[in-house]
Amino acid sequence: GSSTITLQPGTPVEPFVSRISQAFNNLNLVDIRLRLFPESVRGLILSNSPVRGADVDIILQGTDSNVLQQAGRQLLQVLDEQATLTSFRPDADPPQPETQIYPDWERAADLGLSAQAIGNTVQTLIDGSVPTQLQRGDRLIDIRVQLPENALDNPTQLSQLPLHTAGRQLIRLGDIAEVEPGRAPGEIQRINQREVFILAGSLNEDARLGDALKEVNTLLTNMNLPEGVSILPSSNAETNRAIQAALVTLGGLAAFLVFTVMAVQYNSLIDPLIIMLTVPLALAGGILGLFITQTAIGATVIVGAVLLVGIVVNNAIILVELANQIYQKTGCDRTTAMLQAAPQRLRPILMTTATTVLGLFPLALGIGEGSEFLQPMGIVVFSGLSLATFLTLFIIPCFYTLLHNLEGSTFNSEPKQPENRSLAARQMSEPPV
Repeated sequence: GSSTITLQPGTPVEPFVSRISQAFNNLNLVDIRLRLFPESVRGLILSNSPVRGADVDIILQGTDSNVLQQAGRQLLQVLDEQATLTSFRPDADPPQPETQIYPDWERAADLGLSAQAIGNTVQTLIDGSVPTQLQRGDRLIDIRVQLPENALDNPTQLSQLPLHTAGRQLIRLGDIAEVEPGRAPGEIQRINQREVFILAGSLNEDARLGDALKEVNTLLTNMNLPEGVSILPSSNAETNRAIQAALVTLGGLAAFLVFTVMAVQYNSLIDPLIIMLTVPLALAGGILGLFITQTAIGATVIVGAVLLVGIVVNNAIILVELANQIYQKTGCDRTTAMLQAAPQRLRPILMTTATTVLGLFPLALGIGEGSEFLQPMGIVVFSGLSLATFLTLFIIPCFYTLLHNLEGSTFNSEPKQPENRSLAARQMSEPPV
């Protein structure tokens, strides 16, 4: 059997699971396993796994159902004994009791009874059937034929069910069949029309998904499975590899689009290149935040990385833009222009960064119901933006001066003279906005 526990809003999930698991261990209830079903989020699919609430899944496939079930139980026993990072359980429902009927087909054929006739009679007596209807005015009332409710108190009494042979002879079901109690699979799972046996695993406390997948793969490599049973690729491992590949692809695509827009806007490659230097700084900060918090890379991490690429360039844009304006209006060298622009843009950069970082701080801490889902995104943006802002104030001015001086020495370009020095001087004397 199974029981469903619905947690109250705001209840921490992990401490609750730890307490329940510890209680099961204390009571020596080793066969009882927990299955978590988190609420789904509309429009977002985090994994292509056929198992809900599982961090790791192992899928066995075979042609013989009995051999497949035996191999699955054998693998589960090995994982329970040797797996240290993950706790596994069968994903299918446990077997259910049933009454099994084994007809003697030779004797049934001698009496003129077919499998359909036997099945229809048993179904009619147990579940009932509606052979006709009774009309009462404008209403049709079904006439159901079946045994009384208390006629079968014991499943073995099925052997006493009456059957009529082709010669109108009345016999009992037990005369032509063996009626025995048995157990049937609670659920038959199939993938691509083939029967599978799925083991669902939940990460233990402080365990990482990558380490758990490596441990499981090592155990599966040393496992000798029966002939005809194969292991399908883990959907969680495939999802993890796809996420890591998508992180590189989407991050590169986002950076390319941002660089293209700025190159068209500035009509130059130097300034966009300087601004894009903030992207690796931000990604390094995001990775550092994930490492410190021991957060696994997932779909929300990718979303956070893409957001980070679009947000972090803003600080460098306003710094480089003002330095270019000072250079064009005053005719000073690039170093002087940056030395004048940096103090003026310090406060706007810190203010915009502080509002964004403080707004993401509760999300990065995982405060609030359902925050575990978006917490990785908050960690990436919070840590990446914080580190990138700090380093931007030092690295961007250095590369701005270095690259522009290199450009000037390569192409022998001279600083532009101001068109109106009095106007430029008056603008420079105005306090920054």
